[in-house]
Amino acid sequence: MSAPRPMPLTVRALLALLLLVLNPSPSRAQEMPAEAPAICRIGVNVEDLYDLDPARDTFGAVLWIWSLCPTADLAPLATIAFPTASTGLSLSPIETVDIAGGGQYASRRAQGVFRYNWDMRRYPFDEQRVVIPMDETQYSAARLLFEPDRSQSFVTPDVRERLREFKTSDLTLDASISDERSTYGLPGVDGARYARLEAEITLRRAHLATFLKLTSGVFAGVFIAFLSFFYDPTDRSGFGGKLGLLVAVLFAVLLNLRASDATIGDAGQLTLVTNIHLVTLALIVVLASVALRDRRRAERDLPVRHPDWPMLIGVGGLYVLIIGAMVLRAALS
Repeated sequence: MSAPRPMPLTVRALLALLLLVLNPSPSRAQEMPAEAPAICRIGVNVEDLYDLDPARDTFGAVLWIWSLCPTADLAPLATIAFPTASTGLSLSPIETVDIAGGGQYASRRAQGVFRYNWDMRRYPFDEQRVVIPMDETQYSAARLLFEPDRSQSFVTPDVRERLREFKTSDLTLDASISDERSTYGLPGVDGARYARLEAEITLRRAHLATFLKLTSGVFAGVFIAFLSFFYDPTDRSGFGGKLGLLVAVLFAVLLNLRASDATIGDAGQLTLVTNIHLVTLALIVVLASVALRDRRRAERDLPVRHPDWPMLIGVGGLYVLIIGAMVLRAALS
């Protein structure tokens, strides 16, 4: 048999090109890995907390914030926003320090009034978790992430001395990503994802002085209302004085309720202080009804107890039990 003819050079070149197209090299078939986001270390010093205003759901704060980023082109302190800040936020100029071996340190001071939903339902046994969020607004989470500097962040000791009504916890920092479905009109992206840092302090109320000031008038009114039942129900002028005294106590409790709502806020919710006032109002209505019953019995020459100790002990004991149960529930919940 004769040896086979060698394949022409043109045919071999075409076959090689065809194999290259059908079986590309692994380096071309694999996609290039996405670049990992840069990480900036963020720390916070809470220098002051002031003007704690539950009625307006606000508080004031002074913060020192610093960042340590791997490159100088990343400047989160220039682009972060405080979403809960009210008008009048004051930001100092940014101070930067270049770090040997790469990276840049930056710091600035922020002062303003921040919104916070004070939950006063369990007052004066309430616990408030005051949070100040900080959002990156320029670089997406694919470009920049935050790492909390927990070891160096702190609350200035003077803050605890000034907030004597509360026990103030240590500062805690949590980093996360705010993920929003809206793209804010930017085409070609799935959503808006930005780095977020939250500075949180827990305030636990330690004193009852304000609570006693708000409720002492209520309990004094209850005492006076019970004293009115020492009037002789058979005396027509005495009955008028008793009824007038109960009406005066009723209006005094209503005015005290309004003042309490203005002091602690949460007028739209049933707080412990509000419930104490409402139970007291119900008690005065019951006492007024009893006074009217006694007067009608006296006009019909029916026997009337004076003073009516079973009624006073029963109604007074029930009032004390209800108030005690509400206070105990607020303290233990």
